[in-house]
This record gives sequence, C-alpha cells and structure tokens, in this order.
Amino acid sequence: MIRLAGAALVVASATLLGFRASEALDIAYREAEDLHRILCMLQGEIRYARSFLGEALLQIAGSQKDPYKAWLRALHGKMERRQEGSLPAIWEETTRQYLGGLALGREEKERLGGLGLYLGSADAQMQIRHLELYTRHLEEVMEEMRRRIKMQKKLYRILGMSGGILAAVLLI
Repeated sequence: MIRLAGAALVVASATLLGFRASEALDIAYREAEDLHRILCMLQGEIRYARSFLGEALLQIAGSQKDPYKAWLRALHGKMERRQEGSLPAIWEETTRQYLGGLALGREEKERLGGLGLYLGSADAQMQIRHLELYTRHLEEVMEEMRRRIKMQKKLYRILGMSGGILAAVLLI
C-alpha cells in the first residue's frame, strides 16, 4: 500500500513538472508580447506625440507593470543625469539589469540590448524605423513561439506523465 502511494506521488510530481515546463513556454510568450506592446507604444510616442526619447520612456512607464516599469524609469533617470555614459551603454546596462530575468532567449535579450545603438543618436524618423524593424522581428519570433508552444506543451505534459509512470514502475 505504501508503495502504491509512493508511486502515485512520483507520477503526480512528474506530471506536475511537465505542466510547469509547459507553463514556462506561455510565460516566455507573454513576455515577448509585453515587450512588443511597449516598443509599439514607444514608437507611437515618438511618431505622433513628437516626444523625445526620455519623455516617451517616462510616459510609457506609467502604464506598465514591473519589471518593465522599473526598466523604463531607470532608463529615463540615467538619461536625465547624463553621467553614466552614452545611450547605447545605458540602454544595454539597464536592459541587462532589469530584463535579464525574462524568459526570453539569450539571442533576443542581446538583440534588445543592442537596440539602444539606434535610439537617441538618430533623428526621430530613424528611431521609428529601427523600432519598426525590431517589432517586426519580434512578431516573427512570437509567431515561431506560437507554433512551437502548441507542440511542445503537449510534449512536456506527456513526457512528464510518462516519465513519472516509468519511474514509478522502476521503483516498484
């Protein structure tokens, strides 16, 4: 009886592990959506409100949740002080510091960190163009994530359950 209870716990915990792994995929997708929305808002602030980059960052920060709010406010604060180096250095540092814990892939984090090279030093039209290019790239990444998520969520769940059953059979 104790063996069956232990086997049931092993199967349940392995199944839960599979569900948690599939949930991590959803979290990464939601974070990519949040980032896409923020960059679209930044593009709109620069294009239509004719805001300077620092003003636009502060305006957008008011409607965001953490870690994006903290990231945008830190960017604005460091840009206002102008003591911490160039905008690309500030952008990359604050992106790594505040958004380093996101579930996005390493390549996307590096690409986001590199976006600062094209902002602030160019005129408004060039900034908008670079934001458009990055948001298009992010849309492609999100589309690929959507395709992978459907297949991988099922796979993780089934593997978790199957692995739990296998472990339980081996233990009994």
